[in-house]
Amino acid sequence: MTFWVPVLLFVLGFVALFLELFVPAAGVIGASGIICMIVATVFAYNTLGKLVGTLFLVGVLVGTPAMIMLGLKAFPKSFVGKRLILAKSFEQKEGYTSADQDKFDVLLGKEGHAYTTLRPSGMVVIDGKKYSVVTSGEMIHKEEKVRVIRVEGNRIVVRRLSNPKG
Repeated sequence: MTFWVPVLLFVLGFVALFLELFVPAAGVIGASGIICMIVATVFAYNTLGKLVGTLFLVGVLVGTPAMIMLGLKAFPKSFVGKRLILAKSFEQKEGYTSADQDKFDVLLGKEGHAYTTLRPSGMVVIDGKKYSVVTSGEMIHKEEKVRVIRVEGNRIVVRRLSNPKG
């Protein structure tokens, strides 16, 4: 074998690794690149001697992490990266939230009744509307009166008002 076969496989492996960062291929291109570099290193050891084989091995061990770092640095500026990475940050102080934080604050202190048995979660009816709630750990039977004692974002905590039915 000539000197060019391991070099060609080595370069082809690096190109495949670099492409893997930009082309969605579920790792097939990257795995092919790693296999090419391993085969190139083995060919270099077998045909060109220990010194050249060791140089190929060092090239793989140093070049692979360097290629990955370079690719990750360049990825956000690439065609695919610009479409996959969110450019704008949606901050809470700007009014963006995943849930309306104050939506249930008006329920604090209100009374209603258990629509389902709360063990410790279930449904209650307050002012004619159904809400998903939790208790502080106790079980509350269906139709028992409850009061909202705490609201934590979308989590409504209730407590029994009347004694359990016997």
